[in-house]
Amino acid sequence: MVIFLSILLVIVFAFTLYFILAKGIGALFSQPVVLGLLFFTIIHLLLPLLQINEDYYRYQTEYALITIILSIVLVVLGQFLFMLFITRFNLDYFKLFKDLKVSDREIKRMLFVGFLVFLVGFYFSYKNLSIILSVGVTEYLRDRISFGQGKGIQLLFAHWTYVSAFIFIFCYYMAGTRKLRIRALILSIFSFGMSMLYYFLNSNRNSIFIMLLLVGGAWFINNKSLNIKANKKQMKRIFLMFVLVGVAFILFFNIGKERYALYASRHKEFKYPLVKSLNGAFGNHENILWMLENDYEKLYGQTYLAGYANIIPRKLWPSKPLGAGPKLKNFIDPGSYVLGRERNSSLTTGFFTELQMNYGVVGIVIFPIFIAIVMGLILQHLNRSNYLIVKMASFFTMILFFTQFYFAEFLGFFSRYFITIIPFIIIYLAVSVRFKLTKS
Repeated sequence: MVIFLSILLVIVFAFTLYFILAKGIGALFSQPVVLGLLFFTIIHLLLPLLQINEDYYRYQTEYALITIILSIVLVVLGQFLFMLFITRFNLDYFKLFKDLKVSDREIKRMLFVGFLVFLVGFYFSYKNLSIILSVGVTEYLRDRISFGQGKGIQLLFAHWTYVSAFIFIFCYYMAGTRKLRIRALILSIFSFGMSMLYYFLNSNRNSIFIMLLLVGGAWFINNKSLNIKANKKQMKRIFLMFVLVGVAFILFFNIGKERYALYASRHKEFKYPLVKSLNGAFGNHENILWMLENDYEKLYGQTYLAGYANIIPRKLWPSKPLGAGPKLKNFIDPGSYVLGRERNSSLTTGFFTELQMNYGVVGIVIFPIFIAIVMGLILQHLNRSNYLIVKMASFFTMILFFTQFYFAEFLGFFSRYFITIIPFIIIYLAVSVRFKLTKS
């Protein structure tokens, strides 16, 4: 099994290397299929390989070899079909922004409204930090779910800080004058720093990771020297990128270690190996293994309904369905997640896990085709817009759906996406309406 997974990893590495040599390191963000494949590989190939090698599982002591093989075959087939259909839409984000001309008037408007967006995010970040600091970081991390109960909207609007950072950094690259570029750069640094402080204090590794992807993606896609055939200059930048990735991994590892230490404080021995660190963030494949070997109730779309219904307060809809994380938790350990109880803990699910929870193994293979077509049509439609902010919304959507979507619970992912896309809509309305009035 180790050899089988290693061969698959080599194939993925060769595929990625081909794109990088042909199109430059920028292909990691210009080609959605490359970015999606990398995250699929981390979750469904690399982590299973590490778990087999270390003999480390969370739910059971071991799984049958045939179960492991079947799980890999299913997700590989599902990912292959997803890639096959999404590539039909010829999405290339470097080409999209390469020769785009934007007026300084549009950039000024984007910076002004973006700053208002930042102020909203800053206000809610401050409110959340006040709660964290009042009870103490340690106590907050012991039971984050209970402290967040009833504060869903407040927590979601705090993400507008990193959305504003993404908007500012894009404006920096698109601005035509030095004055606008300096203004955009200052706003970028300030909003990025505020976001890092907020997420570091609440130990939100996932948000730090997504923020780095978005800001890094803006840099990659707007840097022409990274989007040409690989050369010596690019190799130096690739080396620098690996150094930064290494620093980021050390940061995430230590954040996870500190969080896990709170749960393990009662034990005399405390161990936090590499596989456990990665498993905490990307260890979703074992969900599929467990469901293949155990009986569970198929949900037939309940977890997706829960995502769309999350904007409705539970006070107005007491029987509102739970998301996939709590459902899976109760599948594996019945009664372990009780709504409203303190010290609740959930599980992360991800793209293929939720398909299996709702529609069984058939869902893993069939539904990626449907999702690829829908995503391709949406992104293609957004890319046709004449407005920079709409194209940025497309790039923002692509990064989230080809990264976070693979390892996040749909309820949390969709709720977060729904709130974080609002600033793009507000800026689009501010820019487009003003331009139409000016023309009139």
